[in-house]
Amino acid sequence: MLLQIVMALAIQATGNAIRVADTTPYESVNKSEKLFTDTAVQTVTGVITDTKTVTLKDGAEFMQMEVETDHGIIPVHLGPVWYMDEYADRFDVNKGRSVSVVGSPSMVQGKEVLVASEITNEEGKQHMRLRHPDGIPAWVGSEKTE
Repeated sequence: MLLQIVMALAIQATGNAIRVADTTPYESVNKSEKLFTDTAVQTVTGVITDTKTVTLKDGAEFMQMEVETDHGIIPVHLGPVWYMDEYADRFDVNKGRSVSVVGSPSMVQGKEVLVASEITNEEGKQHMRLRHPDGIPAWVGSEKTE
């Protein structure tokens, strides 16, 4: 109730709705579940060469990183930008960082990517779950990062 009052006051004061990331429903839950297939899970290890933001058809902005492996550069689909930003202090996705990614191959914006379910840095000191084993994104529930 308090959140509704604060939102109403904010809209009244500014004339615009304010997006609150953790209370905004994720509209693509079903699509995101389909992106990750638990029967095709694989692990890749390499070095992050780039990170970028991609905008999906529904307007949601997602972070992707490119990981250079022994078999070439693999685009890795992570999670919503707001979610990745929220946990930036817990997992570093900067260029030059060695990472291990558990994920499944899928198509995003017509390109083959690895949809990450978990990422771990080379030292094993940072770990982040992005999707549960059944494919449900961590950001749609009450996920606690490890």
